[in-house]
Amino acid sequence: MMKFGFVADGVFKFLVAFAIIAFLPAFEGFFDSPRWLVIAAAVLLFLSGATEISYGARRGEKSYVKYLAIFDSLWVVSTIIAVIFALIDNPATGFIWFGFIGLGSLAIAIVFTTGANGPDFGEDESSDESSASSD
Repeated sequence: MMKFGFVADGVFKFLVAFAIIAFLPAFEGFFDSPRWLVIAAAVLLFLSGATEISYGARRGEKSYVKYLAIFDSLWVVSTIIAVIFALIDNPATGFIWFGFIGLGSLAIAIVFTTGANGPDFGEDESSDESSASSD
């Protein structure tokens, strides 16, 4: 069941990334953001979703749910702040929201593709060495 949560969260991020690209002019206008920032945030969100889906399909360990909870909580906070800033026409709006999406997504992608979550390259090397030494 835990694996489904990682996959579902990744699919949600895919959908948001696609919505950002599909409604690019609206997001640029409302958040007063440069196009490069909106596109970069959408691409990083998409990649973050892909790493979550991959991780959920392979491992889906409960101990890593905390990273998603932190990301999602901060996303809600940054969204509230960005909407308030947009309503008062503050030029920092887009940098707050899309900046968080981009950097937060990058952090999630790093967490789910490195360390204990990453590929097990060490096992291949050790098994190759042991077979070579037994020859």
